Amino acid sequence: MKVKALFISDVHLGSRGSNDKKVLELLKEVETEYLFIVGDFIDGWLLQKKHYWPQSHTNLVQKILKLSKKKTKVIYITGNHDEFLRSYVDFDFGNIIIADEFIYDGYLIIHGDKYDGVVKLQWLGKLGASGYELAINIDRWMKKLGVKVSLSKYVKEKVKEAVKFITKFEDELIRQARIRNCKGVICGHIHKPDNKILEGIHYLNCGDWIENNSYIIQTETGEMELICYQKP
Repeated sequence: MKVKALFISDVHLGSRGSNDKKVLELLKEVETEYLFIVGDFIDGWLLQKKHYWPQSHTNLVQKILKLSKKKTKVIYITGNHDEFLRSYVDFDFGNIIIADEFIYDGYLIIHGDKYDGVVKLQWLGKLGASGYELAINIDRWMKKLGVKVSLSKYVKEKVKEAVKFITKFEDELIRQARIRNCKGVICGHIHKPDNKILEGIHYLNCGDWIENNSYIIQTETGEMELICYQKP
């Protein structure tokens, strides 16, 4: 499949729940001019506590580097879990750009954590990240017993919905897009894929690669589409 731009967010390399192999499959199938990594590609918070980095993580990083050496322009938008990269914002590494935000074709590309009031309280955000990782590990154990209920998904939906309600996450990102005279905003952070019009602004959320395995493409004719990766 050939597209103009591909947007992925919240891969969370360093987490046992990351579906990194599916991301690699996607990158092998899609030919794109621009690859936007919309934050939390690497989970630095978890890596600080416990090292988990299988070969599949390295394979994915190597694939992205190979793409950047060819025709694909890679724009890495920093998030709260990979905030250590914010020291390199505005550095241009050949065909890779690291930025806090980026305007592309009239869309504000931003992770969104800076407009989440709870994550601004960093200690509370890190506590939540650790709890979510524990829920993922419990899920794996429950699946071995044949239990199909996703505790991690339940926790994420309940906690993140509360956060979104309190901080008015979507409304604030719409406001930020309007301030920058953009027609739309593409974000991540809350792990909830979405594609809708809010107050005349096109709001898109990439979702994540833990539960939803979702991403956004810009077709060669310029349309933005939200897609869930269906391969087993």
